[in-house]
Amino acid sequence: MLKALVTIIVFLMIVSVQDGLSDDGFFGGKNTVRVYNGMNDSILVHLHCQSKDDDLGQHVLAVGEHQEWSFEDRVFGNTLFWCTMDAGNVHQSFEVYNAKIEVTKCSAQCNRILNNYGGYFFNEFSSSWEKRLSWHIPKTPSF
Repeated sequence: MLKALVTIIVFLMIVSVQDGLSDDGFFGGKNTVRVYNGMNDSILVHLHCQSKDDDLGQHVLAVGEHQEWSFEDRVFGNTLFWCTMDAGNVHQSFEVYNAKIEVTKCSAQCNRILNNYGGYFFNEFSSSWEKRLSWHIPKTPSF
């Protein structure tokens, strides 16, 4: 029993050191999340994303711009990033990356686009955009 416990502890220590030294990590490499502003009418997106360990700060995205960050998933697959978005008349908080969900949706590059009607997440395995968030930012009337 003690021998098995020591073996597990040594393995976890090796994994921890490996994750800290390698860009590719022990369990499959880095993930990148990219969030695009796909709004109409030059609507700015104020985006503040973070995890339990990392605060990525506030970013202001003009139409067509994106925010991107890379990271390695935690050993037990519980990596979670969430964002708060302000755009037009919408204030929304949402999960932008949840390792337990994304394992079946994206492998290394996880793309998201925020537009006037919601948030869409790209599923690379089905090559399709999935609407996961809903809101409505009305078009600015032109005079």
